Amino acid sequence: MRKLLLLLSIIMFSVPLHAQLLEKVTVKEILPTVMGKAQAEFSSDAVLTNALFFGFEFQGVRFELDLTDGSATGWLYRVYSPGLDSAAYYIGARVPLLGTQAVRLPLDTITRYFPVAPGETQMTEPWADSDAALQGARDGGAETFLQANPDATVPIAFVINNPVHNRYIPQGQYWFFRFAAASDTITCLVHATSGLPFRCISGNAPVITSLPKTSARVGQPYTYEVQAFGEPAPIFRLDTAPAGMSIDAGSGRIDWTPAAGQEGNQDVTIIAENTSGSDAQSYQIVVGGSASGPVVTSTPVTVAEAGKQYTYQVTTDGTPPITYALAEKPQGMVIDPGRGSVLWVPTRAQAAAHPIRITVSNSAGSGEQSFTLEVYKAPVIDAIADQRTGPNLPFWYQPSVDARPAPVFAINAAPTGLAIDPQNGFITWTPTDAQLGMHTVLFEADNGFGTAQQSFQIEVDATVDVEAVRPGAFTVRAHYPQPARQSLAVPVDVGTATTLTVEIFDALGRRVESRHEATQPGTRVTFTVSTAALQPGVYFYRVWDASEHVLRSFIVAR
Repeated sequence: MRKLLLLLSIIMFSVPLHAQLLEKVTVKEILPTVMGKAQAEFSSDAVLTNALFFGFEFQGVRFELDLTDGSATGWLYRVYSPGLDSAAYYIGARVPLLGTQAVRLPLDTITRYFPVAPGETQMTEPWADSDAALQGARDGGAETFLQANPDATVPIAFVINNPVHNRYIPQGQYWFFRFAAASDTITCLVHATSGLPFRCISGNAPVITSLPKTSARVGQPYTYEVQAFGEPAPIFRLDTAPAGMSIDAGSGRIDWTPAAGQEGNQDVTIIAENTSGSDAQSYQIVVGGSASGPVVTSTPVTVAEAGKQYTYQVTTDGTPPITYALAEKPQGMVIDPGRGSVLWVPTRAQAAAHPIRITVSNSAGSGEQSFTLEVYKAPVIDAIADQRTGPNLPFWYQPSVDARPAPVFAINAAPTGLAIDPQNGFITWTPTDAQLGMHTVLFEADNGFGTAQQSFQIEVDATVDVEAVRPGAFTVRAHYPQPARQSLAVPVDVGTATTLTVEIFDALGRRVESRHEATQPGTRVTFTVSTAALQPGVYFYRVWDASEHVLRSFIVAR
């Protein structure tokens, strides 16, 4: 109670005592002032976890909760900062002339008054205000108590977000109201959103409402905060306990570190008692062996295919249970933190080598596993428009194929004489005079992860003239791929030139690549330039010798 008296004294400092006359407000009316103060001076990410009322009197000023409308002369709020991983308490009141006030308490003074561990669960709207919750408590059994005890007051009321369902407090947001008369009490639990009563516990004798922790491990600290209702506050003791276990008589906190030889089931019986009676809670703690740090024992799956589910089940040795995490991963990959199952469906754009780093940890230590995951993709061949050439005229075509790894090419159907380079897919053909008309070409690309086929038609037309190659000249054919990704290939038919130069320029005319190469007259050469280091955009290449040059644009895309 001395700690509770501190709350009111902190408010007093901002208003002279003789002028202090607090006005009644509901729990929500004061909330904006409290949260604004908390986020300004405690932490910008502060969230509400509990709202609380205590009724007591100090130096002539009394905190009261009106049994008719659920408003009080002061409310206490617990806020939590995820960023700071700490909580703070603020008391809020409305003072004549000064309006709403909020003052931060210097200490956590009320943790033991919560029937479950407060946790860091955030209160989310909508949750019923104190008047609706109070009416729910009255409807659930408190009304009969109030009629039989005209002197009854509400010494304590609070709203709590309980993350775990148990037989005393179900999962969700609930209001607690304790109604106290001279010789009896009743405590009611009400669903905060609907106002429906859950249960009412009558009498002054203690009732243990918390659920025990039933597992432990040799060498690891075991704690359990026993919570109980009762008036006056109950005293706790251990009726049955393993060697070394202790309980704080006032707070109900149990502390124990199991020793070697205490493995197995250990019986515990807790007694909570006051002048009105007692309650007992008996349970067993299953004690496991000493902890050991995790060690990864599984071999990673290092190959994945774009568009298909990748799975890898990480297995480990170590106790207690292990937590899994991905410290380094590609976008979209996830891991089950409790089971170690790695799941991912890579896209075609993610076909590459990806570093993976998996961390494993428990209370005894940590470990990791690193590997490289190669993502491959089946070939996809761009559509090819119908082509046209003439008899005795050299024809060539470079298909654009997206694949990883590079595929092997083969012809499935084609006119006599047409060939394909199995390594790069370069198609060449010189039709004869007897091959006039339409011809179908069907080819495929296979890289072990899939096979793609593409077809197109070539018309051999006698009206298409043969282009003569001038002495000393060269002819630049269509570059590929279009657009360029990792490299650009520029095929050139050489006339009589003995040296050719290829230069790459960006859109501002700055030269980014240059290459000279000796050539053999009457042959075909292909200049391949890496574009992996170039930013996506428009570029130009120039092929030239001493007599002429060719300038063309191309696009780099990823």
